Amino acid sequence: MILLALMSTQDEKKGKICYRAIPPGTPYSVLAEATNRFNVELAEKEVMIPEVADSNVTPRAWILKGEKEELMKAEEFIYNKMLKMLEKFK
Repeated sequence: MILLALMSTQDEKKGKICYRAIPPGTPYSVLAEATNRFNVELAEKEVMIPEVADSNVTPRAWILKGEKEELMKAEEFIYNKMLKMLEKFK
């Protein structure tokens, strides 16, 4: 799939909250539609990369947050929506 691997949390082990990273460039309109259709939330999470480890500013990335099953459905929806958008360029 297009989205990055599921990130582990302590809550995931209990079957509660999971996170899914969103690739840069994913249109906000697609993310908004996915959050409205599925029980997921758009949030930000700090990203640790070696180039900025010594910096006072930590970059942030958008993530989807929710139960694993809902995240999987949202991921598939986003993937299919992006494929339809790309078909216009053929």
